Formats: sequence, C-alpha cells, structure tokens
Amino acid sequence: MLSCLSKFWVYILVFTVLSFLTTTHLMFNSIFEERHLEPLFTINSSDLTVVVQVDSNLTSSWNARKSRHPYHRNEVLEPYYVDRNVTKFCPKVPSRLEGKVQLVKEATPTFQDLVNEFRNSSLQSDGRFQPANCIPRFLVAIVVPYRGRFEHLNIFLRNIHPFIQRHQVDYTIFIVEQAGNGPFNRGMLMNVGFVEAMKIRPFDCFIFHDVDLLPEDDRNIYSCPDQPRHMSVAVDIFRYKLPYRDIFGGISALSAEHFQLVNGYSNTFWGWGGEDDDMSMRIRMKGLHLLRYPPSIARYTMLPHEKQKANPNRFEKLYLGRKRFKNEGLNSLEYRRISIRPCKLFTWIFVELTPPHQENIFIAIIKNSYLVRVLTDLVSWGE
Repeated sequence: MLSCLSKFWVYILVFTVLSFLTTTHLMFNSIFEERHLEPLFTINSSDLTVVVQVDSNLTSSWNARKSRHPYHRNEVLEPYYVDRNVTKFCPKVPSRLEGKVQLVKEATPTFQDLVNEFRNSSLQSDGRFQPANCIPRFLVAIVVPYRGRFEHLNIFLRNIHPFIQRHQVDYTIFIVEQAGNGPFNRGMLMNVGFVEAMKIRPFDCFIFHDVDLLPEDDRNIYSCPDQPRHMSVAVDIFRYKLPYRDIFGGISALSAEHFQLVNGYSNTFWGWGGEDDDMSMRIRMKGLHLLRYPPSIARYTMLPHEKQKANPNRFEKLYLGRKRFKNEGLNSLEYRRISIRPCKLFTWIFVELTPPHQENIFIAIIKNSYLVRVLTDLVSWGE
C-alpha cells in the first residue's frame, strides 16, 4: 500500500508527526522540575574577576577604555570616570536591601510628571546610575524590547529605578523600540540592544527585561553570575511556579562574554514566543547551564496586557535551532537605526528591523530528517 502513496503525502505526514513530537517535548519536559538553584549571595569566581578589572581601571595612566567587542568597529568608548576619592568596592551583598517591595501599579498622568519624580535622583541624562560611595562591581545594561506599551513603560520605570539602585551597580536602561506595525521580534530587538549598548560603554552584564514584569523582592540582584541566570522564576499569573524546567523568558541575565558565545538571540522569531526557548537551547549547546534564585525571591508581577499574536512557525524553528544557531544571531543581524536619544530615565533606540532570509522550513526538515529519508527510500522502492 505504501507504494501507492505519493512522496508529497508522506512528507506531509512526517512533517505533522515531527511538529507534534516537538510540541509535546516542550510541554512535558520535566514541568516544574527544579534546576541549578543558586544559593543566595554566594561569592563566585566572577567576583574576583570583577575586582581585578575594576582595580586595573584605577591606575594613574588610565582614563578610557577601547572596545574589544567586534561590534564596536574600533570606536573609542566614552571615558568611564571613577571618583579617585572612593577606594572601596560596593559590597557583594548590598547594604540597603528591603526584601519585599511595595509596587506602584499606576502610571503618572504625563511623562513629564514621571521625570519630575526623579528630579532629585542621581540619574544621569541617559538613564544611567552610578553609586556615589563605592566602586560598582558590575557595569549593567538593562535592555527592554518595546513597542506601543507606553503605560507599561511608565509603570516599569517608576518601579525599576529605585529597585536597581539599591543593588549598587552601575546601570543604564535601554528602551529598544521596533518601528512599524509588522510582527514584533523580541529576540532581534535584544540583539540590537546589545550591539548598540556596547558601542556606548563596555558593559559586562546584560539584563534582558520585558516591560510588563515588575520585581517584587529586591534580594533578586540584577547582576551576572558565572553562568546565565533566569530571573523571572515565579510570576503571579503562573501562580508563582516555574512553567517548565528550561524556560528562559521574561527576564534573563547574561554576561557580555556568554551572549557573544551563544551568538545572541535568534532573529527568525517574528510574533510571540520561541526566541527564549531557542536561547535556552543555545546556552545548553555551549556547555552552560541556567542559574535561578529560589522562587521565594525571584518573584514578579505581570501587568495586564492583550495577548500578542503567536508565531505559527515557532516550534518548527525550534526544531532546526541546533543546526542554525552558529550562523544565525548576532553574526547575521541586520537593522537600520533610525534614532538614538538620551532621555532622563533611559536611552531610547528606535530601529527598523530587516527580516533575515527565510529558509523553507518544510524543505529543511525534509533534507535533515533521517525518518523522512527512510520513508522516501521506501516510496521509491515501491514504485
């Protein structure tokens, strides 16, 4: 009977089966299993590295750093000034932590009202904050992919600035906005944020942050340990439980070194979903693993929002991710920067994204699937 089937229908059948198996694997891959929970406030090897790096910046001949990142294109970064009168490092465990914080869930009437709230703060004109009385251990970029959620952005900024300032890190918030009204590409915007931020300062830590998530406990430190960290472990809409073991969405922390190692996020996920699971796969493929604070600390409130249109091909793209990630990500990123502007509360980056060359998913599965090749041989044998 198999000899009577056309190759076309065999391909359709196998494609359907593979899609179903991929979906099932993602849904039931050790749901709620705990993985690599990091003890609170442990000192790891990266602390010593940071101390050495910062200490080298205090030599008498030092006044600026040149980029070693390939995306800087030999640009000279602005000087990273250090107050010579401050000689002590910020504590590994910040001294002003409060634990559970009181969230502000309402937006100010106008953006100027929001700016006025921080009129007497130490924020610089580009959304940067530097501790005044100690040398920060991390230079952190907070990258927020954004489009059309001004109320959420208002609420996010009201909460996030006082929250991170208690961590005593040198940080800058980057709002990366996608132009147009086509499908949203979260992964691509985060790649853009990384590239553009590294042109400004030699950030060693990147926090990729959804605009609708508010941290509830300031013991959830916004820094980068020696492995990638999934930050949003316990979210209220998921009843403060981890949806599945390898989730890496919402908020994540990666060092600049690790982000380059995994080639950034995939640029191919247009629409909601998929890019975070693809990043989780990239991390594992490079021999890294995910760290997490306990759910009693890594807690978040999600602001209500309309559900976005899902990417209909996300599972197929995840299936092909293992073979694609070395050549697709940071090294294939294409975009046009329309504007970059320092604001009081953040640096705004407005970009037009360029869709990458879209491979034919169906043909790719046909070419790479052993099962399909076997069935094709059977059909050919029966003809």
